[in-house]
Amino acid sequence: MTSQQAWKPGLTHIGSQKQLFLDDYMVESVTNAAFVMNPAVKYRDNPVIRRDQPWEGNDLHYGTVLYDPHEKLFRMWYGNLHYSATERIPKKLVPSVPNKVKRPICHAVSEDGFNWEKRPLHQVEFGGSTKNNMVAPESWQAFKGGIFIDAREDDPGRRFKAMARVTREGVDIGDRDVSDPKCENSGTQFVWNLYHSGDAFNWTPHEKNPVIDLPNAMWGPTGMMGWDPIRGVYAAHMENCVNKYAFFGPHMCPMFKRLIGRAESPDLLTWSEPETILLPDADEPDLEFYSMWAITYENMYLGMLWNFRKTSMTILPQLVFSRDGIRYDRRYRQPFIAPGDEGDFDSVCAYALQPIVHDDKIFIYYGGQNWRASEQMDLLLDDFGEDGPRGQIGLAVVPLDGFVSIDSGNHDYGEVVTRSFVFEGRTLQVNMRGAWQGWGAGHPELKVEVLAADHTPLPGFKFEDADVLAERGFANVITWKGSSDVGSLAGRPIKLRFYCKNVKLFAYQFV
Repeated sequence: MTSQQAWKPGLTHIGSQKQLFLDDYMVESVTNAAFVMNPAVKYRDNPVIRRDQPWEGNDLHYGTVLYDPHEKLFRMWYGNLHYSATERIPKKLVPSVPNKVKRPICHAVSEDGFNWEKRPLHQVEFGGSTKNNMVAPESWQAFKGGIFIDAREDDPGRRFKAMARVTREGVDIGDRDVSDPKCENSGTQFVWNLYHSGDAFNWTPHEKNPVIDLPNAMWGPTGMMGWDPIRGVYAAHMENCVNKYAFFGPHMCPMFKRLIGRAESPDLLTWSEPETILLPDADEPDLEFYSMWAITYENMYLGMLWNFRKTSMTILPQLVFSRDGIRYDRRYRQPFIAPGDEGDFDSVCAYALQPIVHDDKIFIYYGGQNWRASEQMDLLLDDFGEDGPRGQIGLAVVPLDGFVSIDSGNHDYGEVVTRSFVFEGRTLQVNMRGAWQGWGAGHPELKVEVLAADHTPLPGFKFEDADVLAERGFANVITWKGSSDVGSLAGRPIKLRFYCKNVKLFAYQFV
């Protein structure tokens, strides 16, 4: 086929790909409306994992959460630490405390994502019984943030994959305080091993381990993304600076700030050097990026970027997004998961994990803590004893596509005009709901006009032809005089003009 034969009209082809209103990439103009970031809503019965068993410590920390479509279950592995009121904490960042009690990792399951069961695994003895949900050490190879289901794997016995950071001798480095320059250990060598499993408990090491043996493989907190279908590689995001400084010296971290890097692999065996992709702006001197957990979503990347504020010693997630996986947009600066009130389990930190899309909801689990710095820990121990410092697992929920919306007023129509595009399909669907509720709020109203690329309203799809849509839902069908068929417009450049009243407009899609 020649280039002339392959040519099609139109500058932007969206096909039947859903278009989110995260930014103005596909938006030409907005009148009497505004882009609004919609923070995740915390589950009313948080925390979903709390300390309620004798073998659990007062710091139940984030690990890995995923949805297992084969078993139709949510799976969670969470850390299990304990801090004692009888032992004082060194005056430095608490994660480096050498005398904390580190207990076996625990595992829980859920059918709906809200209600969790700590089913007995019978792997570890505690108090004379194995009736507990603790995972045997040999079943847990330091996979904190490293377990994922390989979407490209055909062998059911290898569908779970995991990456573990270990020393040359295979000893987990744990939660060493890498922010303290005194920890510098340039002679230490760290590598990453690959494992596979059919049940997520019995792991087989890859015969070519270590699979990451880079000179500077001392990555900080790392979230394994798994397969990235957009770039066609496996990907990992990690803290890419301060940890290298601590172990290899200042030449490895010229900015001496926690920054986010990305590494890629075509096969989980050969990995690229991590490249820094996210760093704070110059006007944010106290901000560092502790980690980022990302997914692909409707042909885009969405990330939970952990903002570490050194003045307040808080860690809260920020919603970031990208169209190429490299250049991320940080325009929405407020926390995507708000801190809890003073004394709540998540009043200081919310370590947000990767979003999990399930049915019509997006689940975001997070490790919440009511302390971060040693001073905060000391106060809690002094005032409340061992029940003072708390770390538990919370849940925040976002409706499908609901991260950002264009919100219109309650009285006059707002207008949103898209850039021109070419689509495939016969029906236009819109994800929307009411922007205003309560007394005086009218019903949401939406009408869609179809324009030619030069803004000329098209016959049969003009404002006066458009039916009013007042339904709240994820896939509302747009009609004109009772007809939803737009197949006659497929393949030619068009624009859409949304007339919105009391509407949160999330996305549109041709199907």
